[in-house]
Amino acid sequence: MPNGKTILISTLLFISFLFTACFDEEKKELKPSKVLLEGTPSEENYKLAQKYFAEGEYEKALAAHLKQLTEDLKYYEDDSLEIALNYNDIGLVYGTLKDYEKALVYYMKTMKIDEVRLDSNSTERSTTYFNVASAHEGLTNYDEAIIYYEKALEIDEKLLAKNDEELLALYESLAEAYKHVSKEVLSLKYLKKVLLFKERNYGKEDERTKETR
Repeated sequence: MPNGKTILISTLLFISFLFTACFDEEKKELKPSKVLLEGTPSEENYKLAQKYFAEGEYEKALAAHLKQLTEDLKYYEDDSLEIALNYNDIGLVYGTLKDYEKALVYYMKTMKIDEVRLDSNSTERSTTYFNVASAHEGLTNYDEAIIYYEKALEIDEKLLAKNDEELLALYESLAEAYKHVSKEVLSLKYLKKVLLFKERNYGKEDERTKETR
């Protein structure tokens, strides 16, 4: 039968083992801090990407945006707004290429940064929500698309003028998305908003207004 001294030593050894294990686990969780370069990154690849995109050379634009992201990550924190802009640009090109899965990946990266770095009511956040919704719609995930279109609309109706075309785009997108999930009453609700917008801003006899009516 073990004596008191043996029990004490065993207990101390067990506590030491637990402390060491916890310390090792904590070290695993601690990531080395990122060392950033001083100054500002070259925007050469960004300018190339813009040029290629305007010319319809989307694959080249994508390659240039990815190079710009690699460059920017040397200068900016991973969760900075500058990097969020990179992700958004890459998502835009993927969306244009109709690769909605990859577009969604990058738009979601943008959204996660926006939700930390930006005020809850900012047009930048509503734009990101719209982009996320558009990617979901491209994937025919209409219920998810509706969630993010509604988030964007909640912000834009507070901040934008009543004649802002972004509101029209949201009304039209929501009308279409609700139609796809067979919620005709809600689809009609937003179609009426589309009609009111066009009557007020284009006139009742404008062809765009007549088409909606």
